[in-house]
Amino acid sequence: MIVQATTGVSPSGLSRSEPASMLRLVPDNTRSGSARSEIVALYEAEFHGMARLAYLLCGNTQQADDLAHDAFVRLYEHWDRVNDLAKRRAYLRTIVVNLAHSAHRRNFTARRHAGAPMLADGGAATSAEDEAIWRSVRPEVLAALGTLSERQRTAVVLRHWLGMTEGEIAAAMSCSVGSVRTHIARGHQNLALRLGGSR
Repeated sequence: MIVQATTGVSPSGLSRSEPASMLRLVPDNTRSGSARSEIVALYEAEFHGMARLAYLLCGNTQQADDLAHDAFVRLYEHWDRVNDLAKRRAYLRTIVVNLAHSAHRRNFTARRHAGAPMLADGGAATSAEDEAIWRSVRPEVLAALGTLSERQRTAVVLRHWLGMTEGEIAAAMSCSVGSVRTHIARGHQNLALRLGGSR
């Protein structure tokens, strides 16, 4: 593996070290020094944002950190194919969305077969760190997000937390713009039922 990242930084900012120290580049003769410095700079600028996005999608800080780190690894593996900074950021978001989707399916299947207690969104009980983050970012909204279907939650998060257009969301979710509109509309309806007038 070309990029190795260790866990320990949470999207809440409760990190024990700066994200740059969490990224280690393994010597690779196929990558220029410029590519290595660019991925480190992008990691420093975008890691916390990608980890926060992953947290909003999966609801677990440790898993969110892992997904964000994995997204940078995958981006670096395809670094030469995506040579524009804006496209690299968009590609990172898409990778995070796809990794969160895959993780959700794996977790749901594993817990269902194991007979473990599950929350409304298919997740397990949260840790103390998770609870602290939920309290810091409008807990009633985050709790309501946890009741949405995975696709609704993803579309709503990308639209309202990242301000992405319907076209950008469709690209990130690998679906049509019409599907995005449907997911957002249904997500809004479900959130309104849960939140009442608290939005």
